[in-house]
Amino acid sequence: MIERHPMVLEKVGLGLVCSVETFRGCNMQLVKRTSGFNGLSTNKDGEVRKIEVKSMQRSFNWIAISSLTAIDKLFYERDYWIYFVLLPHNYVVMTKGLPFIKRQLSFSTNADFPQNLRDWMRSTKRLTRGSGLKFLPKLQLKFPMPLDKLVEYLIENPNDETWEDSVIEIWQNKGTWNRLYVAPEKE
Repeated sequence: MIERHPMVLEKVGLGLVCSVETFRGCNMQLVKRTSGFNGLSTNKDGEVRKIEVKSMQRSFNWIAISSLTAIDKLFYERDYWIYFVLLPHNYVVMTKGLPFIKRQLSFSTNADFPQNLRDWMRSTKRLTRGSGLKFLPKLQLKFPMPLDKLVEYLIENPNDETWEDSVIEIWQNKGTWNRLYVAPEKE
């Protein structure tokens, strides 16, 4: 396996995501790095996904979310999606951001957590505004179920409802795009 530099890995992942979104008939628009996500995908019905791309080549069990903006989008934007690109197999795993993180980390029933996080983020922004300081928070999330194992599991068990609200589709490119998994539809 060819070891890619992280910047190259990120560009390959973004290219695969743009390709699969175009294949699905969506319009993909890349955005500024400061927006907290990589791009906007709009389908034919006008539904918009704010997409954060996470490319992985060796380590499939953790990600980092950096910046107040990205953390804010993850926890408080309902249309925030994380697309995981698993190389070298060219998988694109389409997940709903917060539901996927909650499912992976099995958040406790701490009902105050979202509000406490929002309060912390607001006070951090207030403290640094006008101070000349730049605060760079980073969430490191370690997954108990590595993404490569999750892909294998969902392909073998497509009717399992455990992940249906968080992992929506899995695609693979072997010269052309093939959808390997789609979440079961709720009745």
